[in-house]
Amino acid sequence: MKEKKMAIIGVGGRTGTMFAFELRKHASVLGVGKEIEYIKKEKLFIKRKGSDPELFEGEVITPLEFPSEVLPEIIFLTTKNPVGPVVKNYYQKIKESKMFPPTLILSQNGVVAGEDAINVLKEVFGKNYKKIRVVRLNLFNPIDKREINNKTHIAYSLPIKLVFGKISGPGNLQDIALLFKKAGIVAKEFPSEKVKNMEFSKLFLNLIGMASATRGVSVNQGFGDSEIFREEIGVLKEYIKVVRAPGKSFVNFPHFPVKLFAFLFEIFPIEIFLPFRRFFAKLISEGREGKPKDLGEIEYYNGAVVNLGKKIRIPTPVNEKVLKRVLK
Repeated sequence: MKEKKMAIIGVGGRTGTMFAFELRKHASVLGVGKEIEYIKKEKLFIKRKGSDPELFEGEVITPLEFPSEVLPEIIFLTTKNPVGPVVKNYYQKIKESKMFPPTLILSQNGVVAGEDAINVLKEVFGKNYKKIRVVRLNLFNPIDKREINNKTHIAYSLPIKLVFGKISGPGNLQDIALLFKKAGIVAKEFPSEKVKNMEFSKLFLNLIGMASATRGVSVNQGFGDSEIFREEIGVLKEYIKVVRAPGKSFVNFPHFPVKLFAFLFEIFPIEIFLPFRRFFAKLISEGREGKPKDLGEIEYYNGAVVNLGKKIRIPTPVNEKVLKRVLK
């Protein structure tokens, strides 16, 4: 297979740096980031669990330097939500170059990144947006970023685990699936008609621990407190209701039986789960390798539940309560 040319937007951040490092031997990777001076000064390191830190190396540029004459075949967007302004910035430049638009891969959390990107592509390209292949990706690996001795370390475990699927555009994703396979990434592809359910299922996992985090405690501490645990399950029960109401569903991921847990939380009262809250806490903490929840995107987690509820007129008071602790 001819080596793919890929621009990873967000290198320097956790997700972008990890993917750039892992894909560099199997694709021609161009890193694009706002703060890349410390990369050029050899201060960015990759720390895979069980291995010594490795210096991050590769071609990196700023967004202003993004090429217009020689375009990549894939733009891998790893920046945080919202994606709309970022997609518009790059694809407007691409349209002006009059070259064929590259595939767009979106790795953001939440359930609106795909729709936001499609709306922007429609705005920029009109009906021709259908010619652009758009891929949704959900990552399961916790990634840590910390400063050690004036150097930045991006730490994570292998193998990388993810799910992905096409949400728009022509053709299939065999080339991307093969790229992931060559890089040792454990990737499961979902058909286009199930990608939305894939997103809903990933958000189910992301919601777990948010109620605890807004109170300043870990999942272990939060689940150990019966009041906080009730709130955690209440968040999920509301979410399940707003997903089910318009006919959407959940899917199981490898090692993450979301569909099963959604079914159990939907039909049984919270009291049934109280004796098992330590078990749930251990299960979740081990899966996240102790990494604390990030409240920076709570609007795309609990806020997404509130917005979904408003659209179909289903109240979500527990999620609103959790959200308001952060967005006062």
